Amino acid sequence: MTTNSVPAATVPDLAFISQQLFTAVFWVDGSLDIEWVNAQVEQLLAISRGRLLGQSILKLLAPEELERAATSSSITTVHTPNGPLTERFYQAQQYQQPFVTHDHTINSSSNSRAALLVDYSVTPVIYQDKHYFIIEMWGKDRQSRITDDQRQQQQYEVARQMLRSVAHEVKNPLAGIRGAAQLLERQFNKLQSIKDSLRNESNTIETDDNTKSNALSEKLHAYTDIIISETDRLTQLIGQLLGSNQPAHWQLLNIHQPLEHVLALVFSQYPEVKVQRDYDLSLPELTADRDQLIQVFLNLLNNACESMTEHAQRQGNPNYQAQLEIQTRIAFQHTIGQQQHKQALQLSITDNGGGIESNLLGQIFFPMVTSRAAGTGLGLSIVQDILSRHHGMIEVSSKQHEKGNSTCFTLYLPFTQPLN
Repeated sequence: MTTNSVPAATVPDLAFISQQLFTAVFWVDGSLDIEWVNAQVEQLLAISRGRLLGQSILKLLAPEELERAATSSSITTVHTPNGPLTERFYQAQQYQQPFVTHDHTINSSSNSRAALLVDYSVTPVIYQDKHYFIIEMWGKDRQSRITDDQRQQQQYEVARQMLRSVAHEVKNPLAGIRGAAQLLERQFNKLQSIKDSLRNESNTIETDDNTKSNALSEKLHAYTDIIISETDRLTQLIGQLLGSNQPAHWQLLNIHQPLEHVLALVFSQYPEVKVQRDYDLSLPELTADRDQLIQVFLNLLNNACESMTEHAQRQGNPNYQAQLEIQTRIAFQHTIGQQQHKQALQLSITDNGGGIESNLLGQIFFPMVTSRAAGTGLGLSIVQDILSRHHGMIEVSSKQHEKGNSTCFTLYLPFTQPLN
């Protein structure tokens, strides 16, 4: 007789499986108390497991029902419904019929986190003769952010490709202009040498015409010098637009090492800036190009310090203290582009400078876009390009609050790089 049963030794641990899912999963008992959650619940809600276990699921999904029940009779089982959602749980359990709720708002108990828009499903189950519910939850804000990030990344790529095409077209004429200016300068030098030789041979006393000729020659030399220096400047600018063609030198490294290296360089130039470090020292090593990450940190930290310096000059406030906050964390179940990562590096750099105007926030990583008068608008574009080569991403937010402005750049990097 054949059987379809699976040997007990090969049956997987369901809790282990749930931890590997991208969906937030709750295990709720018949009294609507949370008995177990996976790691994705903590990530989605930004609430620790310890604060969730033993709490009523109504505290998240329908706090008004829980408050109403506290003032009347306490909820001990689902068989005493005290509101619409409790009634739905009761009916789902009675008829063993799952239900789904769309566009539900979970209000945060913390002022630091905004309300969360989610979809969730409730599946009633019977396990070891007891009633339970499996609740799966998806963050709609997160999906919207992923879609926006992907669209913005595509726009950055299109913009960079267009600029690269233009840069290639301009590069060759610039080389021709520089070469022609050098040839012209050499011809001036030859003519000047011939004139000097003839003057020495004839022992001719310098006349007004000769003086004017020398003055004109000096002006022409100055003009050619300007042409050469300006073409060199434009060539350097185009080189930045084209980016580096060097392949990445992948190596395992601790993210705090290149970060601290750059901090030492930056703060030797800006000693008045105070830095507050909030590092997760348990972070695993990541595969990256150390020199390219140093370039990323140099651009971001220099921008932050320059922004704070300019802000201090504009404010003229003797009590103003320029301050940087740098935080490293692990982001769980984070999507970068179209790739879902169970773990990714999250690095945030926050300054209290002048901030970024809201109309520039969506364009700040495009080449030639800048909020600083002396900026070229290429620094953040280079950062974006390097992070793209690392299969990472960067986000920016700028807020105004009681204590002033704050601008935060958040980098996400996978800990490993694809083989291809």
